[in-house]
Amino acid sequence: MSEDWYDRLGRNPLLLPPHLRMTNGSEKLLAFLAERRVTERLPAAELARRQGAVLYDLARHAAAHSPHFARRLAGAGLTPSTLAEPGGLAKLAPLTRRELVNAGDALFCHAYPASHGALSSTTTSGSTGEPVTVRRTSWSEAHWLTDTLREHLWHDRDFSGRLAASRANLSEPMDIPDWGPPCNLILRTGPWSGMPAAYSVEAHCRWLGEFEPDYLLALPSSLAGIVAELDRTGQRLRRLRGVRTLSETVQPRLREEVRRVLGVGIDDMYTSQECGVMATQCPEEGSYHVSEMMLLEVVDSAGRACGAGEVGRILVTALANYATPIIRYEIGDYAEVGAPCRCGRGLPTIRRFLGRERNLALLPDGSRHWPLVGFHRWGEVFPVRQFQFVQLDRKTILARMSAHGQPSPEQLARLTAIIQEELRHPFEIRYEWHETALPRGPGGKFEEFLCRAE
Repeated sequence: MSEDWYDRLGRNPLLLPPHLRMTNGSEKLLAFLAERRVTERLPAAELARRQGAVLYDLARHAAAHSPHFARRLAGAGLTPSTLAEPGGLAKLAPLTRRELVNAGDALFCHAYPASHGALSSTTTSGSTGEPVTVRRTSWSEAHWLTDTLREHLWHDRDFSGRLAASRANLSEPMDIPDWGPPCNLILRTGPWSGMPAAYSVEAHCRWLGEFEPDYLLALPSSLAGIVAELDRTGQRLRRLRGVRTLSETVQPRLREEVRRVLGVGIDDMYTSQECGVMATQCPEEGSYHVSEMMLLEVVDSAGRACGAGEVGRILVTALANYATPIIRYEIGDYAEVGAPCRCGRGLPTIRRFLGRERNLALLPDGSRHWPLVGFHRWGEVFPVRQFQFVQLDRKTILARMSAHGQPSPEQLARLTAIIQEELRHPFEIRYEWHETALPRGPGGKFEEFLCRAE
C-alpha cells in the first residue's frame, strides 16, 4: 500500500470527534489499532517473542483460576513458564470440542483482571450441533472488534457506503442507519441492511436490488446461491464494490463466479463464535494473516507442526480471553500453511482453509481426499443453484440439488459422469431434487460435502 492505513484513518473526514469517541469507550479500540499498526510489521521472531510473553501471563492467570486448565497443565508436566517457552505449547494435549463441552463451570476462570471490564457469554452449536458456551470480557471483545475494523481498513473500504449483510443469526430482515460496531464507534458510516441467511435466494436478490449496496457480507453458501440466481436472471448490482465472506470455507470456483458475475473479488475472514476473528485475507497477496492475539498451529496426524505447503488440522489459542482458557483448542478445521507474505507483514500466514475432516470423501480402501464435484462443468448440462453431497457409505453418495425443474435422463447421466470423474471414483449417486433452498445445519452453517460413512 502506498499509504499507511492508520494514517488514512486519522485523516478520514468520517472520523468522530474525540468528545464523541470518549462517550462510547472507543479510545480503547483506537489504542489497540495503534498497537496493531506496529505489531503487524514486526519480524516474525520478535512477534513470536512478544506472543510468548502474553501466553505466559494468560497461562499463569488460567492456572490459578480455571480448575480445568490447571489439570491440563499439570497433566502435561508443564508450568506457565515452560508452556510459554519455544516448543512448550506443543507439549500440551489439544482441547477437543467434546472436552470443552463436558468441562462445565470448571473450564471458566472464576476471576479475571478488573481492567478487562464486564463479562459476557455466547453459546454456539457451530456446525456440529454440540452447544459450546464461551465467556469473554469487554477487553477480549475489544480485540475482536479491532481485528474486524483493521480488516476494513486494510481493504480501504469507503465507510460512507451502503453495507448489506446476509446473516445466519438474523430471524427477520432489519435496517439500521449505520454499520454497527466496531465502525460506528469511531466513524460516521452509511446505512446497513440485514437479511436472514435462511431466506430464499430469490428474496435475497430482491433485497439487494432494492437496497443497492456498495458492499455485501455473506456466508459463502448464501453467496453461491445469490450469484447463480443473479447470473440466471441477468440482474446486476451496479454499485457493488466489494464482497466479504466469513464462517464457511470459500472454494476457488466461488471466487471465480463472483469475479465473473459481480465484477469484484472476495475478501474472506476466518472466524468462529468461540474465538472471534482469527485470520483475515491479505489485501495484496490473498493469503490469510493470523491475528497477533491468536496462535494458530497447523499440525499433522502425529501432532507435528506443518511447514509451508503442508495441510493439517488447526489448534487455536486465544491470547486475549482471560475468562475462558481457549488454549490449543482443536476447532475441527484443516488448513494449508502459507509462506512468509511478500506484503511485508510479519504475521503468520495460512494459504487456504480447507474445511473439516467430515468434509472429506471416504473411498472404499479407507483413504480420504478433499472432494471435487465438477460444479463448474454442470452448467453445460443442467443449471443447479445449490447442492449438498452426503456420503452415506463407502459406495453411495446422496446428491441434494436445488434447481428450477429436473434434468432429463440423458442430462442426469451426464451429470453423474462428471461427478464420478471429479470424485475420482464411480460412487453410486442418488439424487434428491428441491425447488427451494436446501436447509442449513445447526448454527446456520451449510456444508457442501458431508461424510457419514465409516
